[in-house]
Amino acid sequence: MGISVSKKGLADLLGKSPKHVSNLIDDGLPVEGGGGRGRAVEIDSEAAINFLIRREIEKRVGDEDDDEQSDVDRELKQVRKEKIVLDMDIKKRGLLPFDAVESILFLIANVYATQLDSLASRVASDMAVLDDPAEIRQLLFKECRGIREATADRLGTEIQKLTQEIDEITISDAVYGDSSTTEE
Repeated sequence: MGISVSKKGLADLLGKSPKHVSNLIDDGLPVEGGGGRGRAVEIDSEAAINFLIRREIEKRVGDEDDDEQSDVDRELKQVRKEKIVLDMDIKKRGLLPFDAVESILFLIANVYATQLDSLASRVASDMAVLDDPAEIRQLLFKECRGIREATADRLGTEIQKLTQEIDEITISDAVYGDSSTTEE
């Protein structure tokens, strides 16, 4: 138990105004008594110091409820930041829409699968007459390079088409405004 002081006495100790001490009392500063008509409020200095320390720690660290709230706030800020970065990447053509990428990958997989499926029929007759493993290896390498080349060519063609489509959309958005806001 500390020294019992009045509202004005605590204000003087803290270097604050009596109004500030009244606000602290409203915020939960423990009082021992008084405060009625004509009676001065009595405040235990030790309890007041402990209250002020707890209050400052809660401000800096936060209590459990504030932790949950601050976690939600932090997550919300992070999501907003990620959305802004995502929008910027899309505008800088750093990202492509998933459906466009999905269709391109599907086309490329089909080209690759078709080439692989036809590999056996393309090389069967040539390999039937070869006895030298080095020649067989060379023939397989040649065919595999052909498959890679066909796949790469198709990928390049599809990327050029997608780039042109994105450029057309970007130009039309720049000229006519965002299509989602121009419905009149």
